[in-house]
Amino acid sequence: MNVWLYYRLSRDEDEELNSLTNQRKILLDYAEQKGHAVIGESFDDNVSGMHFNREGINRIYETVESGTIEAVVVKDLSRLGRHRTQTALFIDYLRENNVRVLSVTENIDTADENDDLLVGFKGLMNDYYARDGGRKVRTGFRQKQKEGMIMTPPFGYFKDKNTKEIVIVEEAAETVRLIFKLYVDGHGLKAVAKILNDGGYKTPAYFQKKLLNKDVPSTWPSISKQGIWLNTTVKRILKDEIYTGTLVNHKTETNRINKTFKFVPPDEQYRHENFVPALVTRELWEQAQFLLADRQEKNVRSKANQKIHRYTGLTRCEKCGSQFTARKRKWKDVTRVEYICNAYHRYGKQYCSPNTIREETLDGLIFEELKSVKWMAKRNWQNIERQVREWAAQKSNIEQRISSLTSRIVVLENEIDGILMERIHDKANAERYNRMLEKRESDIAKAREQIEDFQNMDTTVQKKKAEMKHSIDLLDEIITSGGISDAHLRMLVDKVLIGEVDGKLEVEICLKAAFMQHYDVYNEFMERIESYEEIPYTFEKQRVMAGVDSPA
Repeated sequence: MNVWLYYRLSRDEDEELNSLTNQRKILLDYAEQKGHAVIGESFDDNVSGMHFNREGINRIYETVESGTIEAVVVKDLSRLGRHRTQTALFIDYLRENNVRVLSVTENIDTADENDDLLVGFKGLMNDYYARDGGRKVRTGFRQKQKEGMIMTPPFGYFKDKNTKEIVIVEEAAETVRLIFKLYVDGHGLKAVAKILNDGGYKTPAYFQKKLLNKDVPSTWPSISKQGIWLNTTVKRILKDEIYTGTLVNHKTETNRINKTFKFVPPDEQYRHENFVPALVTRELWEQAQFLLADRQEKNVRSKANQKIHRYTGLTRCEKCGSQFTARKRKWKDVTRVEYICNAYHRYGKQYCSPNTIREETLDGLIFEELKSVKWMAKRNWQNIERQVREWAAQKSNIEQRISSLTSRIVVLENEIDGILMERIHDKANAERYNRMLEKRESDIAKAREQIEDFQNMDTTVQKKKAEMKHSIDLLDEIITSGGISDAHLRMLVDKVLIGEVDGKLEVEICLKAAFMQHYDVYNEFMERIESYEEIPYTFEKQRVMAGVDSPA
């Protein structure tokens, strides 16, 4: 009989007992004893038997298709594979091609129908052994993650094998700090990568090879292994919270048996504060996360050798809805950045007006506005304090109020049932009934929200106070510095709408900061001549209206 020898060694098995040399000797002795002709052989070293994407198995496929063998000889069926379904499918494939499997130590021949039950039983046992071992490994690994574990230190750090201490690699750490600074200062991912490449900064691949004598993961682009900075490498560093000193374990789960991968929700991850020395501040890291999301959402782009213009993606034409495009103008050795309606810029005045505005004009408007907002934010802080006192005085009536709202919800739900029945009998007026249903469902949602607010008032008030305090501190920092950075600009400003009324630009600035809604009017000399304000219970976006001369 023409046979093919196959042997395999898994990474977690006894190498002395199941060594490839030992397996091969057993198979050769068996073939010689039985008088079989060995046509060829293949093996897989340090490879799991839970999948069949193996070089040794692929050679068996090729040989079977050529029709030159009658049997595959293995030491035992677990060498062929441990996944019961895939192993069974592979054995069926061999049967369809008139090729049997001979298990030497188990005395099994898959061509013998009397061995079918034993083959199935062995498949179950081999599968259980692999899965049980996998569970034990995962349990131990998960426990280490709960305690805090770094296997391969990230770029900028080194793990001492003796003390297990994570220390800073200063040369790499300076590169990390530079990456965060450049990105927050307005450079895009490609621009940061270009600056690093032009400056000859060493890559993560370089340090990993130098310090650990390890190659970067195979999932990284091959070009990153050649000492070149890529925008994906820059982004990976910017997103890693480890640089604030916080280690986050169990962010993903991979099942190598079932070939599944999933991201773990944040509340199920294991966070370890101050686990390693921080390379950047928490505030700087959070600014970078905000900019990563904001620039992606607004599709902000720039050339690799230029910074991102401050108001790119923020400015829109109120007339046509197009974004504004930035352009540089040089006059008397002074370079200015202007923003112009993109529809006008691309298609001409028949489509829209230019609505040109200088960058320093927008900077001035927003900075002056923030100075006013600071005062109003402090007033809102006082309002929150007043709400706390009022809440404390009304606490004795809270149960009665919740009971009243609960009763109201029951009434509204009964009304909904009645409206649904009426709609069935009066299909001609279904739209009117739909509006009635929407109104009652909205009232129910508001009532439930009020009940939740009452039940969690202490937490709600503290959260409001913390948010307001953070906003006030941010405004103090901006005003003290005398200007607003690119990062703070995008954190505070939602959008800037620019239009033209009576030959003058009309600028509406909508802030993300939840302070107070008000409306300011400026004259052509950028002096505020009127101010209207209101303090709603739930704070809305802030708006400013400014009239400035439209450039000729």
